[in-house]
Amino acid sequence: MNWTEYFKMMEDWKRLPAYKAEPRIDSLIGFYLPQIVSDFLKTDTIKEKGIIPELPLRLGTLQVKEIHKEKKYADLSYKVDFYLLGESGKNYFIEFKTDSGSRNQKQDDYLEKAEEVKMAAIVHGILQIASATSFNYKHKYEHLISKLKELELISENNEYTGKTDLIKVIYVQPRKDGTEETVIDFECISNWLKENHRDSEYDVALSNTLKTWSKD
Repeated sequence: MNWTEYFKMMEDWKRLPAYKAEPRIDSLIGFYLPQIVSDFLKTDTIKEKGIIPELPLRLGTLQVKEIHKEKKYADLSYKVDFYLLGESGKNYFIEFKTDSGSRNQKQDDYLEKAEEVKMAAIVHGILQIASATSFNYKHKYEHLISKLKELELISENNEYTGKTDLIKVIYVQPRKDGTEETVIDFECISNWLKENHRDSEYDVALSNTLKTWSKD
């Protein structure tokens, strides 16, 4: 497999108007994300298995009402791209973007609301969605709840048992706007890959692509 050519193809396709790079590359970044965020934070280490993608944030919990035609809007959800749990017990919400311009105020507002209501409420909201969801999705929510229990965030009685209620939002995106302290940009990740995985053809090719995208 020629990884350099593969990522060159992705660079080309990302320039097309309808191609969505984010769902194609989020797992590639997600695989390294606990280590990257640990190095970025310096004061906390992400647990080895402390990562969950697409964590649902219940709209009713966030106290937002945007889907007016849906009677049960409260049990619908916005998904944060990644949830990470630190050894300190702190909760990190990671919003991942392949285009800096794709950040929008509505998403930022959701995440600010999540920080305000804190993690116990977010977990309780997930349990509420699980109880209200259709049969076809029950097993998926059961799996999510089992992962939260493995991370010792929920007891067998479905009570929140995390070490702390605090949430910190971090953005992963091609470049920073000014001096944002809560942004990990693609150049930072590119450099991290070359420093930590310089002997891997795959990682070097991914690193080079992220360096190119950091200028988009």
